[in-house]
Amino acid sequence: MKLTCIILLLSLSLSACDHGLEPPDFSGTGTIVGTIEYVGQWPAIEELQDLRFVGMRFVPRDTSDFLQLNLMAISGGLKKQVDFDEFRVDEVTTGLYLYSGIAQKFDADLLSWRPVGLYTNDGGIFSVAPNQTTEIHIRVDFNNLPIFPPTQ
Repeated sequence: MKLTCIILLLSLSLSACDHGLEPPDFSGTGTIVGTIEYVGQWPAIEELQDLRFVGMRFVPRDTSDFLQLNLMAISGGLKKQVDFDEFRVDEVTTGLYLYSGIAQKFDADLLSWRPVGLYTNDGGIFSVAPNQTTEIHIRVDFNNLPIFPPTQ
């Protein structure tokens, strides 16, 4: 009787595991869609050269990390001087995104970008699964910009 219970428990345990200790399969691509809410005083037009969603699969240490384009998902340009906007980035690399938000290009210099709003739900981390769409919401408060680089 005891042996039968052990075999039954072992069988149930093994049938519940689909890949054992393997990490989940993050091959392929997915989609990120988001909504943005803007509050506060918009920056002067000369300080607002570009505005985009940037999803990073790492936490940046300084602006030179922005050159790791293969580890980022970047939207097209976003609307300016609006209360709300939406974005969509198709065919992004699947996996975890650890630091994501809305970035403002404030000068002509290539590395003159700063975050103006961050994704903060779920500790700021979200994942993109193969062939799936991940929805996020970001609030940008121009009167209370995030600290950059982030404290670790």
